Amino acid sequence: MIRVATLTQLEYLQERLLAGDDCRYDTRSPHTVNSVLRAIMAFIRFCKGRGWVAEVPGLQKVEFNEVMKGRPITEAEFQKMLDVTEFVVGEDSAPSWIFAMKVLWESGFRAGDLMDFSWDNPRHIHPIWPTQPDRLSTIAIPSSQKNGRVQEIPMLPGLEELLRSVPEHQRSGWVVNPKAIEFDFYGGTESFRPCASDLRRLAVRCSNSMIARTCGVTEAAVRKWMKQLDILGNRPSQDGQPLSESPIERLRSRAIRKPNERLRHNTDRMTKERVSRIIGLIGKKADVVVQLEDPRTHLRIKYASAHDIRRGLAQRLINAGVSAETLKVVMRHTDFATTEKHYGAVRSAQNAGAEIVARLSPACKNSALVGGLVGGIKIAPQLSAAELSMLKSLLARL
Repeated sequence: MIRVATLTQLEYLQERLLAGDDCRYDTRSPHTVNSVLRAIMAFIRFCKGRGWVAEVPGLQKVEFNEVMKGRPITEAEFQKMLDVTEFVVGEDSAPSWIFAMKVLWESGFRAGDLMDFSWDNPRHIHPIWPTQPDRLSTIAIPSSQKNGRVQEIPMLPGLEELLRSVPEHQRSGWVVNPKAIEFDFYGGTESFRPCASDLRRLAVRCSNSMIARTCGVTEAAVRKWMKQLDILGNRPSQDGQPLSESPIERLRSRAIRKPNERLRHNTDRMTKERVSRIIGLIGKKADVVVQLEDPRTHLRIKYASAHDIRRGLAQRLINAGVSAETLKVVMRHTDFATTEKHYGAVRSAQNAGAEIVARLSPACKNSALVGGLVGGIKIAPQLSAAELSMLKSLLARL
């Protein structure tokens, strides 16, 4: 720990993370790199508290213009996502996925909230229906949510209408349960999975990216293999000399999964990560771009995700005139600064724009009470001198 928790080593790690080592993309975003290093620095501070390291290196975070990763999607864009859902998840599964996305659209939930939404389990997020005519429907949020608080938030009218459309005899268990996707597929003509002994030998000399290219799979697949075999320790972070065809053929001959082998994939209830990925695929299929590529700031093109659907709800509430304080409650931000940071600027810009339009509108005239300039010509007050004198004395007595 003492050898690796140095400023030199951490700066090297920061550089390699930015360069995209062992990443499915060419580079990593500065936001991702800072997030990873925050976790590492927290562990180093923990070690310092235990006396395992002498000091905490003063690593500087990567500076960049922090902007919202994505943007609120419009109703038309959301409809495009609904229209292509069947092409992504299949005809049988489409209705359950469309319902899940509509709940997202009407609730502003995160993907984790969506999969923790229960009809009747008080230990999970659940609706509270009013028992008195003057009460409104709400949603109870347990302390397992992101901000760690027990909360009760208003149920938005669109969500209430959607939930009440579900027959009462079906209101038990999970509110949202995207139908499991079951399908047959074939491995690629060149892809294969090495046997365990070959994979362990490869791990000593090859990075994940080189193993992925050698086996014709993604780096995510390689990471999964490494985790299953508990292959840890010092791994090569950069690609060395690629393998020649002869060693690759020997690996392929001993592989536990050969090219073109028929596979069967069957999933149970989806995890929040899986749901997020599939909604991301739906956004890509619908070609709803929420962030353009910008090499100057290391930003990649980004398609609509579950969180952009959440942002869409916030934008609709802002457009409807909902206050920032109410928006914070609905979106369940821990700190009001988060609400202000992402959405307050929109309200400020709209208010400022409305004021400018009102002030500069041709129909706007200077007060007839005090006179002023209209069209560059000075006009006199329309009150008489006696009336103005009376008004001034009245104001002086107040």
